[in-house]
Amino acid sequence: MKILTALVFIISFGAKANYLEDNLRRENWNGVEVVWLEDDSYPIYDVSVYFSAGGYTDAKGKYGETQLAFDLLSTGTTRYKQKEILNTLEFYGASYQASVTHEFSSYNVSGLVKDAVPTMKMVCHMFRNATYPNRELKKSVKRIKTGLRNLPSNHGSLASRIFRQASLENTGYENPVGGTLKSLGRISSGDLKKKIGFFNDEVKKRIYIKGPKEMKSLKAVFTNDCKWGSGKTVVDTPKATKKERKGSANTVYLAVVPKANQAQIRIGNFMTAEEASRDYELRDFTSQYLGGGFTSRLMQEIRVARGLTYTIGSYASEQNNYGRKGISTFTKNETLVETLSAVKEVLEKSFKEINDEHFQMAKRYAKGSYLFGLESTSAFLSNLIYFDHVGRSYDEIYKFPELINGLTKDMVKKKAKELFNP
Repeated sequence: MKILTALVFIISFGAKANYLEDNLRRENWNGVEVVWLEDDSYPIYDVSVYFSAGGYTDAKGKYGETQLAFDLLSTGTTRYKQKEILNTLEFYGASYQASVTHEFSSYNVSGLVKDAVPTMKMVCHMFRNATYPNRELKKSVKRIKTGLRNLPSNHGSLASRIFRQASLENTGYENPVGGTLKSLGRISSGDLKKKIGFFNDEVKKRIYIKGPKEMKSLKAVFTNDCKWGSGKTVVDTPKATKKERKGSANTVYLAVVPKANQAQIRIGNFMTAEEASRDYELRDFTSQYLGGGFTSRLMQEIRVARGLTYTIGSYASEQNNYGRKGISTFTKNETLVETLSAVKEVLEKSFKEINDEHFQMAKRYAKGSYLFGLESTSAFLSNLIYFDHVGRSYDEIYKFPELINGLTKDMVKKKAKELFNP
């Protein structure tokens, strides 16, 4: 079923010269900008609400409160208990999920068009009247803490968490949006009600919709039930700069886990705001060429040719005011040094020469994977949200193949050295 859905989407997406140009409309609903893809191809809808604030607004020592405020909206309101809310949303076949980053947050809801109004009425009721019962908050916090305490048994997750905090130190983004063992215990129901009130009444929003003309009926729901208007607050998050980078290029952090039978490896650093705001396609392609799939250079050399690991990958991702770049893998304890040396060798070779066959193969992979990354409606809306957040043009979506075709080996060699010079 998933394959069929993907094929149908790709066919309909590629049937017109520019899907966005033909279907995109912008409206203003009570001071809130609406980005609407009016499409009656299927009797389903997707709604994503963008909030121009995220985990960076968490109070000091209460990291994770924004994530909890969104995740626990359905645990109870002034009118309904959790079971009633969940039964109602399940009855309407609705899917709903929150996403919180340091810089912004979003809430996605999808379902059948015929049920859009009652579903969104319930969602708005949750946003406006969530009570965050102490019992449910304690249960959720206990569950999250249990997961954090079990991290030492999940070596990969533990390594990634340590690496994230160490590499982002002093940038303002080092604390995880999901909170820590200490911070989660300090968060009260009152904190969450205050937080969601801030997002409801003060934070600037933007609504993204994909669905037929019947979705116009949601205007009254957002205005009268959510009571969302022209919020003015856009949280200014700090711009990461080079001065936050501590230590030398060869700083090593060692996390000792007793009786561990493998060595987790994380190599990288954060990107400054200036680095994150340029060369989008070149940066993404370069990280894919080096470590984005089975045919990438790191995978072919470190796994296939030398058998030092099962998987290895590289990434270079950004938000508006910072980004992260890195290489992730693992190996046996006995082959740690050999693996590090092999990674260094592959990178240094890529700084100097790039095989044309590998280069063209990577271009084909990049163009194909980009399209499949837009196969679901929620993913497509998330892409639009991201583009608006960082100030990019939607036109880049359709120019992506052309932009990838225009990349040269010299450009990729230079960018690889900039990103991953060991």
